[in-house]
Amino acid sequence: MQKFNVNSISPDSSMSKYFEGRVEIKKMITDTLTKDFETFLVTFHDGARTKLHYHEVDQVLIATEGSGIVVIETDVTRDSDTTATIRMNDSHDMAEGDFVCIPALKWHWHGAKGSKFSHLQIKKPGKTIWVE
Repeated sequence: MQKFNVNSISPDSSMSKYFEGRVEIKKMITDTLTKDFETFLVTFHDGARTKLHYHEVDQVLIATEGSGIVVIETDVTRDSDTTATIRMNDSHDMAEGDFVCIPALKWHWHGAKGSKFSHLQIKKPGKTIWVE
């Protein structure tokens, strides 16, 4: 067993291209500790958010600070061989202590609703598809 403290983890800027606005990402549990799941502490500043994406596995978000929002796809309509329309009509406000499970393969985005918001992101390792 190993013990860690999130305050001693340096932010990782390698994923910042997948976000709009200022974010701080701390990789808490990665495949160096276990290959069964991953956990990140993500802090969104001043209304920052993720870009539109989906995961090939379920994702759990647990709000730890501030007010946030999660918006999830409700319908995808194929317009042609190369385009589609994604309807994002399922919106959930989040406050400290709230948690959601986003099903695999559902387009979504999440972030701060106004000022600072933090959440834990927990999922099995798997591919993430980014659209923006």
